[in-house]
Amino acid sequence: MKKIPLLCLFSAVLWGCAPIPPVEDLKSKPAQETQTPAASEPLISADWPLAGAEKRVTKKPFGLKVSPADSPVQPEKFSGYHTGVDYETFADEKDTDVFVSAVCEGTILQKRKAQGYGGVVVQSCQFGDQPVTVVYGHLQLSSITLTIGESLKAGERFATLGRGFSTDTGGERKHLHLGIKKGAVANLLGYVQKESTLQGWMDFEHIRKTASPQ
Repeated sequence: MKKIPLLCLFSAVLWGCAPIPPVEDLKSKPAQETQTPAASEPLISADWPLAGAEKRVTKKPFGLKVSPADSPVQPEKFSGYHTGVDYETFADEKDTDVFVSAVCEGTILQKRKAQGYGGVVVQSCQFGDQPVTVVYGHLQLSSITLTIGESLKAGERFATLGRGFSTDTGGERKHLHLGIKKGAVANLLGYVQKESTLQGWMDFEHIRKTASPQ
């Protein structure tokens, strides 16, 4: 608050002082408050990448070792340690649109058909100080309006899952494979043959459960 000489309050004319400012201007203004998110606000939403995501991880979590003989999905054509998280669809979603949301903010690097996935989108992101690439597999490409080079925001709906056992899913059941590879170079491998190689990927469900508030 600007200080005004006492005499000025009695005679602005006599002392040649500036006019007395309005009462409102003489009041101290509180410091501007910085809004902070509530402590309960999650860093990762429970509805990313699919609504009710945590309840959908029922067959192939991150790191699961599978083979055609012992896979929870039959028939199985893959072997190795699962590099991503599979989010399954519910029974009543067989013929309905299931929307996919981005799990981070970043640029689309790839949007194409790929063996084993059908429709796939690869996104460049940053998790903390770690650059990563995110693979969204088994998508209906015709549902995606964004193109390579455009950016996705975290939580933004950008695609729907492909129809089960179609070219959109690479002949697989209707579900989402979400893989997060450390580094800026994309890698679409859904399985690796050595467990130690999994250190090059991230488990999104683990990230969700251990995420600190913003």
